[in-house]
Order: sequence, then C-alpha cells, then structure tokens
Amino acid sequence: MRIEPSEATDSRTRKLHNGIGVGSVNTQVTPLQIMKSNVLKAIVSRPPQQLPLPEGFVDAAVLLPVWEGRLLFTVRSAHLPHHAAQISFPGGRFDDGESAEEAALREASEEVGLKPEQVEILGHLNPTLSPFGYRVFPLLGRITQEPRLTPNPEEVEALLWVPIEELLTAPAYAEERTPPPGNRFPSGLGGEFSEIEGRLSRKVWHYPWRGYDIWGVTGNIVHDFLERLRQVRL
Repeated sequence: MRIEPSEATDSRTRKLHNGIGVGSVNTQVTPLQIMKSNVLKAIVSRPPQQLPLPEGFVDAAVLLPVWEGRLLFTVRSAHLPHHAAQISFPGGRFDDGESAEEAALREASEEVGLKPEQVEILGHLNPTLSPFGYRVFPLLGRITQEPRLTPNPEEVEALLWVPIEELLTAPAYAEERTPPPGNRFPSGLGGEFSEIEGRLSRKVWHYPWRGYDIWGVTGNIVHDFLERLRQVRL
C-alpha cells in the first residue's frame, strides 16, 4: 500500500515563507561527503521524536534509499484512482508482526524491485502522520551495490533519482494547510501542527525539483532529512 505525499485540505491555505535556512548548504558537508556512510549515519544519530499512535491510526513505514548522493523517489502511476502522478518514497503499512524496518524493505522490494539484502538500514527520522490515518516511520537506507530496479507498473509510473545537493539548494517553502472537517488528526500534537484561529493547521513543506513538486508527507520527511544533514559537522 502506498503512503501518499498529498494532504487532504480545504481551500484555506496560507504560504508561510520561502525557505527559512533553505538554500545555504552546510559548508561542513560537501556533495562528495554526502555519499559517505559516516555522513549518512550522522544524519540519523539523533534519536527520532516520539509520536504516540493516535486512535484510529495504523502504522506504516517508508524507505529513503540513498545511492551515490541521490535519494530515490517514485512517481505514482497515472491510472491510480487517488493522487495519481504524485511523488513519494517506497513504503506502506505494516503487515502483521512486522517491524518498521521489515515493512519498509518489503514495500521497496514490491514497488521498485530493490532487494532487501542490498540495503543497509542506518536509522530512523522523525515519525509523522498521514491525513489518511497512518503513523509513518521514515527509515534512511544506504544502497550497498548498484541497484537494478524493476518498478511495479501497477503502482509506479517512474523513478526519480534526486541529487541531495539539489534538494539542499531547492527553492523550498512551507505553507499552513487546514485539514477539512472530519480529519483524523488528534488535538495537542505540536511540532508541525498548530492552532490558527481555533482551527487545526499543519505546516507542509514543498521542494520544487525539475518540474516536480515534492510535498505533503513526503516533503515534510525530506525537510527533516535535510535539516539533520545541515547540522552534521565532520
């Protein structure tokens, strides 16, 4: 099952700003260093934030696969009934008894043909919530040998290998989005959630890249990844 990057919202949205801290690459980390395992491990050396499972939500995991300084994203198949052609990471809900690591690796294998034995799981980023009722665990994974991928055409229209350096310098921006009535988000979440004029609001990040808009749940995960990378000091 696919974790969607899109956010179900009403028409009330408000752009916050254009890239606070986005566009100034941490001079301590060069593009070549991004490829190194010790830099990737440093990104997830800080423990993830705790996020209790809200009532009515189920657990899911996504994999952030890194190969030679690039992150792997998928473009959803255009014929899918919901959120066609949007950008996401490989991932989906847990099967019974699975850990986050097992779910992320299985989904990546099913969706893009990435073999689990070719991935070294390095650690967790901050979990987040999907408006479709998922608590999502993002895991950073280093691909250990050149991948030969076979995307599942039922789910994946295309693969995007996005240089991390280009994400660091992308004209990113965040906006506040107000979930529609009946949304599943509980109150008192904090973090990317806030109350505006008595209504629940969520900060949603956008990362424009070569004509694509990487946003929503995926954009917020990318933002966490990049902010952690900027804090790495070698």
